[in-house]
Amino acid sequence: MKQFPFSAVVGMEDAKLSLIYHAIDPRIGGSLLLGHRGCAKTTLVRAFAELLQAASTEPIPFVELPLGATEDRLLGSVNAEALVERNKWETRTGLIEEANGGVFYVDEINLLPDNLADQILDSAASGKHHLERDGITRRIESRYILIGTMNPEEGDLRPQLSDRFAHGIVIQDDFTPDQRVEVVRRRIQFDDDPESFIKMHAASVTDLADRLTKARTLVKSVTVSEEQRLEIANQARELQVEGLRAELAVLRTARSAAAWENRSKIEPRDLDEGWRMCLGHRRLENRPPAPAPSPPPPGRRFNPPLAQSTSAAPINSLPDPKRLPGPKVSPHQPLRDWARNLFVDSRGRDLRGAAETVPRGTVDWITTLLKSLTIGKFSDRKIRLRYRSIRRRPRVWCFLDASRSTGMSGCLSAARDSLIDLATHFRSRRWNLLLLRDNHVKWLVKQSSGCSFRNILTQVESASGRSYLFQSLHRLHRAILKQGPATQDRVVIVSDGLASLEAGRRHGETPSRLRHYLRRITQMNIPAAWLYPSSEPALVRWLQKILRGMPVTSIKL
Repeated sequence: MKQFPFSAVVGMEDAKLSLIYHAIDPRIGGSLLLGHRGCAKTTLVRAFAELLQAASTEPIPFVELPLGATEDRLLGSVNAEALVERNKWETRTGLIEEANGGVFYVDEINLLPDNLADQILDSAASGKHHLERDGITRRIESRYILIGTMNPEEGDLRPQLSDRFAHGIVIQDDFTPDQRVEVVRRRIQFDDDPESFIKMHAASVTDLADRLTKARTLVKSVTVSEEQRLEIANQARELQVEGLRAELAVLRTARSAAAWENRSKIEPRDLDEGWRMCLGHRRLENRPPAPAPSPPPPGRRFNPPLAQSTSAAPINSLPDPKRLPGPKVSPHQPLRDWARNLFVDSRGRDLRGAAETVPRGTVDWITTLLKSLTIGKFSDRKIRLRYRSIRRRPRVWCFLDASRSTGMSGCLSAARDSLIDLATHFRSRRWNLLLLRDNHVKWLVKQSSGCSFRNILTQVESASGRSYLFQSLHRLHRAILKQGPATQDRVVIVSDGLASLEAGRRHGETPSRLRHYLRRITQMNIPAAWLYPSSEPALVRWLQKILRGMPVTSIKL
């Protein structure tokens, strides 16, 4: 498959330099590209792999972690084909071993299961991985350039994982109109005739490959003065950077920058560039800022982006909702009945404290072999594969809409108290709370106990901001999908259903869009309940329109 040339990518200079510096010195420690959807992160990474191939006389592996990959596929396991067909105990090469000497690319790394992310980052940092599983003992070489991409709007990366990446490059959509025109022109030219487009940029790619080869030779001879080493240490201390990973990455980045420009000494600008790249994902303020608002065109309503504060209330508008009263014991019988009916099996047994067996999809080779040997002669029968499974406590996923409109309806206090009552009666489950307030969607608790869940809810004392329900339901769906849905999990949504309009959207699209996001959650076969205010008939009719025909239990507050 033809790949877009690296030299033809418009803009994204920091991202391109970060990748080039890793090609010069792969020990820098990996690059994390942060940007919204459609900003060519994946295109740039695949083009970088082609550039590496052009600068090498040997094949350079480029391994992309597929969606839904298992731990067996990542680390390696027993070769099922050889075991079943030839009765031979052979190993199957994992993706980490395949990537040795090349590039290992993980798209949407913030949505990757934690166990896989830990394995990838550990092997990338050490350059080796000790495989000890299913009777296999091997030491695997895993020296590769780790590149991860993510959209911060779809969830953050755990701090202990993001710290493992040396570079954090924020890709911002700040193209000028001329650059946008050029991006579209080049993309269409490439799609229409890839071979001609690649030939057009072949000379520039060759020049980059030659320059890269020279920089690799020069980088080890780049000198660093003691004053510069002390400056790096003092800067790290002032910034209160934990550990020494950042300092090592800054120094290696500065050396690569000097070698890239054919210099044998580090200059202050090299250190500045190193710090900028190494702090991009370690500082919250360096995340992509919300675009500045522009004057609305005539006849159209302007809606600020998600991270932006709401504007001042217009004259004669309703006042902001008052602070919520303190929590109180408020049994909500319909919600209890809904939960109780779901937590009882067909024989009437209580399942509230039962852990559910969740298949993991990985083969348990030891059990497979032992079971095969105990039933008959090993070579005279087909082997039946046995799979691992784990038992985990069921989860309750709660979304609480604490926006201004829900606060004005007066139901937020009752909703909060109802959730506290639910957590009190079904405390053995694992609780998750997603809160929409002050124009932000944030996870307050994840996989917590019922006690922690109740304590966090008692701190919800106000409602403000716009109703970003589409973004909230999308984030709820992605979190459930990442953890893996189970039949005993439950979803509880608290909202008035009044979603804020986005720029360019019409009010008539709101019901269908809400149903679309809600359907994505219900398609995971997890029972869901929607708690809504019953004091206003118009709101009741609005929610009935949204939930009509959906497998969602509507419960009035």
